[in-house]
Amino acid sequence: MPGTVITDGDASSDYVRCLSPSQSEVLDFDDIYSVDWWHPGDLARGFQHRYRKCAEVLVPDRVEPRFLNGAYVVDSDAAGLVTGWGAGLPIEVAPSLFGGE
Repeated sequence: MPGTVITDGDASSDYVRCLSPSQSEVLDFDDIYSVDWWHPGDLARGFQHRYRKCAEVLVPDRVEPRFLNGAYVVDSDAAGLVTGWGAGLPIEVAPSLFGGE
C-alpha cells in the first residue's frame, strides 16, 4: 500500500530506521520471529534482540481484513476484543510472544 513503512525496531525509539518495504532484506527475521529475546550473560545482545523483535509495519489509514490471516494475542480479554471486531480471524492466545509466561 502506498505510504507503508517498515521499521527495524520499535518505531518510538530514537534510533529506529524507517525503511521502504522493498528494503526488508535488512531486517533480522531470525530475531524478529524468535520465541524470546533473552540472552543470559549478554545484556547488550538481549537489548539489541528485544529492539529488533519490536520491528513494525506502519500502514496509513487501515489494514483491510482481507490482508490478515490470523492474530496472536496476550490473553483471553484481548482475544475477546479481536473477536468483537468481526473479522473472523483465527486467534491464538500466546502470552510468551508478549514477554509473559
